[in-house]
Amino acid sequence: MDWLLAMAYGAIGGAVVEAVVSSDRVLACNAARHQALGHQPATPVPALTSYVDPLSDVAAGLTRILLGAVAGLLFHSQVTGAYAAIAVGCSAPTVLRQLGSARLGSAFELEAGPPVSDHISTHEAEPHTTEPHAIEAAAPQEQA
Repeated sequence: MDWLLAMAYGAIGGAVVEAVVSSDRVLACNAARHQALGHQPATPVPALTSYVDPLSDVAAGLTRILLGAVAGLLFHSQVTGAYAAIAVGCSAPTVLRQLGSARLGSAFELEAGPPVSDHISTHEAEPHTTEPHAIEAAAPQEQA
């Protein structure tokens, strides 16, 4: 898939996720307002701003859209259709987090070598051989 088209579909996927999250917030506010209005005597209804913070929600939405576009760019050669590119955009934060941790983890392993435990001495790390004097005779078991 063309990289620009994959980025656009990825951004659409990020926007879809943000729309779902925003819808959940508005629906939660709606349910709380209906519950407050149903009480006798009526209790004060919560404001929409107690469920939606415009500044941080817009920032989070733009971040999701940007991450969707980046994921679309990174995976444009593996994605073959619009639905797949949108799905990559929807899952962009998780996919990019896992991709980053996998690459960083393998890079640290290659640089540092295999992990060595501090509490094992070099003598203990060698394979143990059975010495003849260490073998104990098994006690005979009584048969009933």
